[in-house]
Amino acid sequence: MEAFARNLRAKREGKGYSVTSVASSLGINEEQYNELETGRTDPSVNTLKRLSEILHTTVPDLISDRPVQELISHKAAGQFSAESLNDIDKDTYIKILENQLRLLLAEKKGV
Repeated sequence: MEAFARNLRAKREGKGYSVTSVASSLGINEEQYNELETGRTDPSVNTLKRLSEILHTTVPDLISDRPVQELISHKAAGQFSAESLNDIDKDTYIKILENQLRLLLAEKKGV
């Protein structure tokens, strides 16, 4: 999840938030947060969801190599399909869908 670690740091710094403040908002210590931001630890679904709330962004924007809108911006309304994407974009699209599914399942289970 190299993209996640890179995006997380960029989003945090872009908002002007300190490591301490984001870690505190997550309910973890700075060392645990640094593990997320350096890519040594993968986030749980709940952590992704919470980070998206704290940083005022979306889960796909946290995990994607490219902004979601960039993946589909060249498509006319109603013309987007996964088959129209190149291999890299397909992988990103699949990751976005998998994470959205995990979030929905977690919400359904009350996790």
